[in-house]
Amino acid sequence: MLQYKKLSNMKARISLRNNSLSGNIPRDIGQLQLLQELDISFNKFSGNIPHQISNLRNLELLDLSRNNLSGEIPASLSILNFLSSFSVAYNNLQGQIPLGTQLQGFNATAFEGNPGLCGSPLPNECPKKSRGDSDTTKDREDVHDSGNGILWLQISVSLGFIVGFWGVCGPLALSRSWRYAYFEFFSDVVDRFVR
Repeated sequence: MLQYKKLSNMKARISLRNNSLSGNIPRDIGQLQLLQELDISFNKFSGNIPHQISNLRNLELLDLSRNNLSGEIPASLSILNFLSSFSVAYNNLQGQIPLGTQLQGFNATAFEGNPGLCGSPLPNECPKKSRGDSDTTKDREDVHDSGNGILWLQISVSLGFIVGFWGVCGPLALSRSWRYAYFEFFSDVVDRFVR
């Protein structure tokens, strides 16, 4: 039963750091609502940061640094209350950092390397918008969205399943001593629950 406690304390985490992945970040990422850590830094992702990331209400770590992301930081990210580590450094982001205590609480290094960004906590102020300016972020997001982002997510999930499945079942199929140990372990677990 001790082993189950250790597994239940593991964070729901996706780390695809430093893999040369490209394309857009899929909007479907917002469906992983129990996700606590998302690290896709040091890749070649492009396009806008999808506002669907704000659906990840349990997110504690979000690292999108060192990609080719463009556009603005979605204002909806400021509602991620549990976020304790955040970085969008060294992308091609522009516009004002969304207002709200959540994102302004991070150090300026979380936003560095984006010359088009402005506002707190960065030292440069944003230029005043005239009344004729309209927000076209949503239009730009629709143009950049394609099926490529969904494809890499499907491929990575499939590869993860295959590696995980054969990482557990492969040794059981090939080694008689591992099979005995495996079934003995589960027999002990069942005996503990029956008592």
